[in-house]
Amino acid sequence: MEKQTIQPFLSVANYHLIEQQMNKIINAHHTTKDKNVILAVKGLVETELSKNLELDPNQLIKIEQLYNMTDYTQGELYLESLKPYVIPFREVTVNNLKSLFKKEKKLKLPNLESIDYQHICYLTWDDVSTHRKYVVLEQRGKLKAIKGNIDTKVIKGICAVCNRHSDVSLFTTKVKGQVTDTFTKYSNYICTDSKNCNKNISDLQRLNDFFERVTH
Repeated sequence: MEKQTIQPFLSVANYHLIEQQMNKIINAHHTTKDKNVILAVKGLVETELSKNLELDPNQLIKIEQLYNMTDYTQGELYLESLKPYVIPFREVTVNNLKSLFKKEKKLKLPNLESIDYQHICYLTWDDVSTHRKYVVLEQRGKLKAIKGNIDTKVIKGICAVCNRHSDVSLFTTKVKGQVTDTFTKYSNYICTDSKNCNKNISDLQRLNDFFERVTH
């Protein structure tokens, strides 16, 4: 078995970006026989990847294989081969979560053992009994957290986190104002299905912007 000499260099969002761009190429192969169209799609993919990924020559060799993908079975194998190079979301513990939400007296915790940290850009879970949603993300090496109320009403709309059109619900948070005993509320529509939301994130900047927006 070939020894891995390249250290992990892809964020989870980078991995999602590569998957999304690879699917564009495969979809082009499935919908047209026109080689010029396929080449044009590959050119657009190359532009998108070069704009968002900073890779050295050895890393680039690993990524360039996606231009040879022609079907989804082949694509799945390619994505599997990239997993050793993905930097997973920072693994969290029960103590981490209790510390992040220490004011919550009856904090309902998620099943941490079921989480695949190589596929999430942020950790979230709901307490359906209180309509609370908890969100944890990593910024500059530190875990940050927000909580809020999630509306039970589901509509079609654009998610404030992943920017995709999907089933969304209103997520309302509040932060302390500058005047004593005052609060500022922020309401954003976010994906009802956080698993799909995570998968749709190909740029961490939007996620970080969302966090900054609802905590300041």
